[in-house]
Amino acid sequence: MSPDLNLRLAASSDAPMLSVLMTETFLAAYGHVAPKDSLQRHIARSYDARRIADRIDSGDIEIWLVEARGDANGAPRDAGYLQLGLNVPSPAALNGRAALEVQRCYMRPAYIGSGGAHQLMTRAQQRARELCAPALHLSVYQLAPRAVNFYQRHGFRQSAAIKYYIDDVEFDDWLMVWEG
Repeated sequence: MSPDLNLRLAASSDAPMLSVLMTETFLAAYGHVAPKDSLQRHIARSYDARRIADRIDSGDIEIWLVEARGDANGAPRDAGYLQLGLNVPSPAALNGRAALEVQRCYMRPAYIGSGGAHQLMTRAQQRARELCAPALHLSVYQLAPRAVNFYQRHGFRQSAAIKYYIDDVEFDDWLMVWEG
């Protein structure tokens, strides 16, 4: 791990900060692909701080944060995160085998290439092994080659073409699977 980056498990008390981080990184990655009103409805449903806190407290998800040294005093700055779904059904491509889901993995644009996303994905794979899940799965926008290539470099393979929705707007995604 880079000496300027720290990885930690988020707590429900982090939910307000997570709401901002999730919204900003989602818009940076996909703010150009759907109408503004669809994006706003998606954000309101997906990145509400209370909902994030409730899901963390329920044990259904883990959110891992990458923090970077932010200012001259070394105060941390949230650089990115990975949301890991723990209690999710496995996709058909895994033939009923247990798996965890990488539900979200985003970095702030200024930290792309910092190694933070690699640390997050390595942690997700480590958590899958620790929790005796033989696989991870995720969906990724087919027209996001940088993201697709990132997941392939981390051992994921394209398993199926699937649909993803931002509100009522349909997108073509890849279901990608990692088997540890």
